[in-house]
Amino acid sequence: MIFNTSAYPLVLEAIRNGDFSFRLPTKGLLPGERAARETINCMMELMQEQRQDIEMASWEKLTRTLTHEIMNSLAPIVSLTATFMQEESIRRSDLYEGMKAIHDTAEGLHTFVDGYRKFSSLQPPQPEDIDMRKLLNGIQSMAGEMDVEVKVEPADLRLHADPNLMRQVLMNLTKNALEADAKRILISAFRCQKDTLRIFFYNDGRPIPTSERNEIFVPFFTTKKTGNGIGLSLCRRMIQLSDGTISLLPEGTNGWNVGFELVLKTKTA
Repeated sequence: MIFNTSAYPLVLEAIRNGDFSFRLPTKGLLPGERAARETINCMMELMQEQRQDIEMASWEKLTRTLTHEIMNSLAPIVSLTATFMQEESIRRSDLYEGMKAIHDTAEGLHTFVDGYRKFSSLQPPQPEDIDMRKLLNGIQSMAGEMDVEVKVEPADLRLHADPNLMRQVLMNLTKNALEADAKRILISAFRCQKDTLRIFFYNDGRPIPTSERNEIFVPFFTTKKTGNGIGLSLCRRMIQLSDGTISLLPEGTNGWNVGFELVLKTKTA
């Protein structure tokens, strides 16, 4: 049997670019060719999972060291400058503005580092049997003025996972869509295999620039003036704790500017 290998260079190119979400089509093929492509797709998924695990382990190790040292150093600076700023002699002198700048900078950095500490100290998941329709409808009701469409197949689709983690992930994605001026969102959940559930989260907000696509899950990375770069990295961590993966889809997938794919196991309690 001779396989059609014309699509395989696309796989190599995707790997070189660090895009492990790339999938080869498997419909309308002979059994041998379909099996080969399904195997490649499975390998891509495993590579994506391993890459995410390695990245997250490295960031968590760095975080534990940095947050301990930085917060211990910042705490007395914040406390002492706040005390000095209350002194009448300081308040009336030229020192006050300089003291305030030191205090505000140290306090801002302390808050920033504390947010990252929370990112790395999530509690272990408490799995429950989740009604996906009910969960997604709850997100729909919190989306404000955005037009949110929810699709669930089958209608009684269920997932055994921590409902608080899943809700927080979807709320973070919704918040990001809102900040990107999205007007419409589509959340689609379905069982693609006996034990696998996929959630697609699409929005029509501003597209993510090509130069930023490989960085959006990196902790601290942000292009927002008021952002701390924790939201999407926190999403990835929460999904990993749920034995799943989250990936950014190519721009224009199914006609949407931005899309995310979440892959989770549907094992029941």
